[in-house]
Amino acid sequence: MLERFIRLLTIKVKEDMERNIFKEQIKDYSKKYKSCDTREIATNALTQKNINEVAINWGAYSKINHQFSNKISGELKKVTNQKQSGRCWGFAGLNLMRIEIAKNYNLENFEFSQNYFMFWDKLEKSNFFLENIISTRYESLDSRVVMWLLSNPIEDGGQWDMFVNLIEKYGAIPKDSMAESFQSSNSRMMNRLITRLLRQFACELREKYTKNDDSELRERKKEMLSTIYSLLCTFLGEPPTKIDWQFRDKKKKFHRFTNVDPIDFYKKMVGVELKNKICLIHCPMQDKSFDSLYTVKFLGNVVEGQIVRYVNLEID
Repeated sequence: MLERFIRLLTIKVKEDMERNIFKEQIKDYSKKYKSCDTREIATNALTQKNINEVAINWGAYSKINHQFSNKISGELKKVTNQKQSGRCWGFAGLNLMRIEIAKNYNLENFEFSQNYFMFWDKLEKSNFFLENIISTRYESLDSRVVMWLLSNPIEDGGQWDMFVNLIEKYGAIPKDSMAESFQSSNSRMMNRLITRLLRQFACELREKYTKNDDSELRERKKEMLSTIYSLLCTFLGEPPTKIDWQFRDKKKKFHRFTNVDPIDFYKKMVGVELKNKICLIHCPMQDKSFDSLYTVKFLGNVVEGQIVRYVNLEID
């Protein structure tokens, strides 16, 4: 019995020695660190500078050539800046439209309101989230689906079809008609606060109304969305329903359009066709076949809009 106890104790001590960090190990780590020829240069650089700047391969960077055979931006000089937000997909889509309106009206520069686009995206994502909570209310709270829905309901990111849904439903307006706010350009705290509120709403829909019919749930959802709308107005400003647009073209000729609906601005003044385009992907996985259409369940923003679609093709 004593021998068995000693053997077990020996095994435990050995396991502890393998799992723990001992001071002798730290001495070895320190010795190895100090033996590195570049440690002083690396430490001096990284304690004082941005790691992205220090780690850049200058030889490769200096060889980058910014001259291109094909340019799609025309003569638009000013770039757009999403700042501290994740709206790259919205900026990309609006920049596509930006080129067309600049051609149509001979503009030296033009920019759409990314804030207007963002407002409706947040409101629609909130509705999309609450609808998904209603449809999954009988799922376990710790199910993978529900946990995923709760994780990030109104993130800034999006997909091409989500962009199309928003523009088709709400149109677009010039940036002058709804300028950037601090929160649209620095969206982290706004997203965090609205996410917490949406999780609270989700809890209410799941717990208090589990046995109720869908119509009663959706009546409560309307009240929730009214709260979200007010919050978004506070953070971003309230979107206009009509706009006035005035500008001078490249020839300095003055133009003015008054009382324009955002849908008409998109369809009549921009005139670019969005719904006839689709996302192409190359996903060479064993469970994904080529020449096939794919979507992702519970990914989207506008409930009645088209689903997010990807066509999987060979890389060529």
